[in-house]
Amino acid sequence: MSTAAPVEPNVLQITRRNFNSTLHAYEVVFINFYADWCHFSTRLMPIFEDAAVRLAEKLPPSAGVRLARVDCMLEVELSNMCDISKFPTLRLYYRGHPLRQEYRGQRSVEALVAYVKKQFESSIKTIINIQELDEIDVTRRSVIGFFESRKELSAALFVLLAERYKNDCDFYIRIGAKLDNVAFTEKMPTIVYRPDVARTHAADEIYYGDAKSQIEMEEWLFKKCVPLVREVDFGNVEEIIEQRLPLLVLFHMPDDVGSVKDFKSIVEMQLAGCVDCGQFNFVTVNGLKFQHSVLHMGKTQRDLPLIAIDSLKFMYPYPKFKDMYIPGHLKMFISDFSSQHLKHKLKMRHAIEHETNPPPLSTFKDLGPSKHRYSLVGHDEL
Repeated sequence: MSTAAPVEPNVLQITRRNFNSTLHAYEVVFINFYADWCHFSTRLMPIFEDAAVRLAEKLPPSAGVRLARVDCMLEVELSNMCDISKFPTLRLYYRGHPLRQEYRGQRSVEALVAYVKKQFESSIKTIINIQELDEIDVTRRSVIGFFESRKELSAALFVLLAERYKNDCDFYIRIGAKLDNVAFTEKMPTIVYRPDVARTHAADEIYYGDAKSQIEMEEWLFKKCVPLVREVDFGNVEEIIEQRLPLLVLFHMPDDVGSVKDFKSIVEMQLAGCVDCGQFNFVTVNGLKFQHSVLHMGKTQRDLPLIAIDSLKFMYPYPKFKDMYIPGHLKMFISDFSSQHLKHKLKMRHAIEHETNPPPLSTFKDLGPSKHRYSLVGHDEL
């Protein structure tokens, strides 16, 4: 009498024991990190199951896709290892490695299916001739890899890391002999970072590390594709606020490119290696899109550009934008803010009941992960 083979579940339950083997058994693994007591997790569970069924119907078995889940209350060690701080967290792993950004989109079957299917679309555009190099979008950060063959280890690493950082940079690849009149292809392979020159004073930069070292290449890509100063919009602000670091913010008019370039340069020169400045996220924002924050400080668009620290509790405007050009002045502003003396002074100040001019409350604080969408763990300040 034959025994029927067990039917695999639509969504695989992952534990610490089968975590690594699962990641390496499939090209794409999309994981739901959940907690049974979290009602947002409970609400997502059937949607995630239906998405797994839909993907099995739409994609061939050769696609190598698996939807999985981790019970973070039972798998505490695994949850901590994956740095899970809210439920449910949805994270996609490509060829054994997590994408840098977790999934924060719509929680519907259609959206989840579209997100997974998108991973099979190439994130790398192929460069054929020198004219295409001149057509690269100057408002986007780009990385261009020049290789003689796709079979090279360096080319394979480039493709792998392009998948991981495709939401942060545009990636291009050129396969074949060197291009005439392109000096940095004299030596192959060559990887070049092209900054968003429309928003920065920076220029092209060649990767001089080991092209066969994934660790070295990724460290370099991270610094280039996730720059010290980031542009914030409503698509990425949740991720930035979740890091729970105070913000040094430049509010600018949409067409004010000069202030953005200068702010980036000054931050990179003065604050990148500052040991007494404390930890900050440095960001630029469209002052019209974030007009609420500007008005909240008692300012209007006529006051733009302006700089402020948002501590995720209060906002502290920088006295005069032009003072940024005084060597060391901006550094002194955030160093003073970060000093324990000033923190104590501010605490005492806010404890005084009759205070007449308290600093305005943070407006970015409420743009972090929503308590109406996640069960937050250890996020009191959000």
